[in-house]
Amino acid sequence: MSKLHVIWDLDGTLINSESEVLQALIKSVREVGLTESDQRAPFRVGPTIDKILDEAFDEKLLSSEKKSAIVKIFRNRYDNCGFNNTLPFDGVEKILKDARFIHHIVTNKPDLATNRILERLGWRTFFESVITPYSFMKTPSDSKKSKTELFSICMKQYPSEKFVGVGDMETDAKAAIANNIPAIGVLWGTGTKEELSGCVFIANTTSELHGFLGCHL
Repeated sequence: MSKLHVIWDLDGTLINSESEVLQALIKSVREVGLTESDQRAPFRVGPTIDKILDEAFDEKLLSSEKKSAIVKIFRNRYDNCGFNNTLPFDGVEKILKDARFIHHIVTNKPDLATNRILERLGWRTFFESVITPYSFMKTPSDSKKSKTELFSICMKQYPSEKFVGVGDMETDAKAAIANNIPAIGVLWGTGTKEELSGCVFIANTTSELHGFLGCHL
């Protein structure tokens, strides 16, 4: 029997990193003179940091210089934290250990933080490939590849193999759909049913997800 390749999102799908991301982001924002009271919307963990900031602050308060400064401060603070409060969602590891599946990660999180989290959780051996936009940037000024492009890169390594994409955000679903593979949404992250409406299946629990993946073998 051939194995199913599963392309996973990381934050909000495999791991709950919200508390550590928010803690580092709040401290970084304060360093440039902004506070929570300046926000027009709460921080929503999931998108890239620059997009989180764009959603949270009016552009009149968040100049490009301030945004760049926050991102730089955040990256240094977050990438070098211990990730002690970043935990796998219940039941995820059971799926990762299922020998019927071949697992991949496609995430917007930079390589350093991603690899440190995988090492701390003892997950390195679970994944055939781990792909981020930063994996293909030769200089900081290079443009980042989209999730759709990253899915394509992942899939090209295994032509004619069967893939599905699993994530908690609309961008995850769109990346899967654009690459003509089933998009599976999960509701334990920050995405909503409305945002995941293009998915062939939306799982409320990891048990539901595990069962659905088994049906696609």
